[in-house]
Amino acid sequence: MYHRIHKKIIIIIIIGFIFIFFDKMFIDKKHNFSISEEIEKKTFFKENHHDSWTTLYISIVYFTFISLGALFFLSIQNISKSGWSVIIHPIMEEISSFIPYGFLMIFIILLLNTMDVIHIFYWMDSDLYNPISLKYDKIIANKKLFLNIPFFLVRSTIYMLGCSFFYSKIKRISCRLYTSYSLNDYKKLYFKSIIFIIFFSFSSIFMIWDWIMSLNPHWFSTLFSWYVLSSFIITGISVITITAIFLKKIGNFPFFNKSHLHDLSKYLFSGSLLWTYFWFSQFLLYWYGNIPEEVIYFIKRKYIHFWVLIPNFLIPFFVLLSSKRKSNYKIVFLVSLILLVGHYINMYSLIAPDIHDGIKFCILEVIGFLLIIGGFFIYILFLNFRKRKINNSEGNPFFQESKNYKYPYM
Repeated sequence: MYHRIHKKIIIIIIIGFIFIFFDKMFIDKKHNFSISEEIEKKTFFKENHHDSWTTLYISIVYFTFISLGALFFLSIQNISKSGWSVIIHPIMEEISSFIPYGFLMIFIILLLNTMDVIHIFYWMDSDLYNPISLKYDKIIANKKLFLNIPFFLVRSTIYMLGCSFFYSKIKRISCRLYTSYSLNDYKKLYFKSIIFIIFFSFSSIFMIWDWIMSLNPHWFSTLFSWYVLSSFIITGISVITITAIFLKKIGNFPFFNKSHLHDLSKYLFSGSLLWTYFWFSQFLLYWYGNIPEEVIYFIKRKYIHFWVLIPNFLIPFFVLLSSKRKSNYKIVFLVSLILLVGHYINMYSLIAPDIHDGIKFCILEVIGFLLIIGGFFIYILFLNFRKRKINNSEGNPFFQESKNYKYPYM
């Protein structure tokens, strides 16, 4: 079964490369055509040219944050001693397995920026800090203590190594617990999850500041990190839900039932409300204050900032409002997919406008990189499923409770 799935995933990745190839061919044709045309047309094509590194960076960050969201959700389940979710723990652990790969790709992009090969982070231009340069920017120069390349790389390394370390530890202890039935291993898992939550509570804030908010060094928001954090928690739970439903459908996850699905749906529902709260709070305070240098952030995003409310709030709110629909496999699967699409659009709107000075959306390139990075993400996930028994969580003290779990109000 998994062998056939891997073949399909490889085909998806190849299709992604084909999309990128056709996209580049299309751009090259426009560029070549513009050379023989009037100056105005040349300018038009030049302004509409998009940077592939940006789209690649968005896709990598998006799937890495999904893995981090799954690990964060798993840790919350561990420290809260939730019995209902134990059978789903192996799925959460394997979704988190993309973390080291995602971090490695992000670090390569960061290094290429520091070496002036690509230019995603505007503040890395040394002329901005030089008072005698025409590019000198007083606002950015005043942030040099924090926004400097050595400190930036050190911070990024700490985030990456720290999260990778806790992912490795939590997964290793969990796998050992499932076969050892040891209460001592369970206590270690509980303790490591607490330490990770503490570490992640601080590191995620700086991580989001560095990798997303610093793309626009003239703007900042005290709510921004929580806004993004709520986004990748929702996407993490969405992927957990989709994976559990898929494995149930192919017969590899028999213990998963409608009661488990109902609880996951409640997290999707409440998570969407939390995200919307942060969305509204951040927008309202800045817009009501009407400070030009702050409001320009939202003007750059124009209508897309409001359109993301449809897939990320309105659809999950009205569809999952009914308790009956929360336990419908097809409906919850569809809502989870919509949330993934909606939060990718949201992630694109957070990053791209600060690099391109506006939304410049190339559908071929976006789909291509989503298929490539997403295909690699799914390949790693199912490769790990192939190596372990997905239903093997019997060593957890709450396994029987989770196996026989039934939501009382269904």
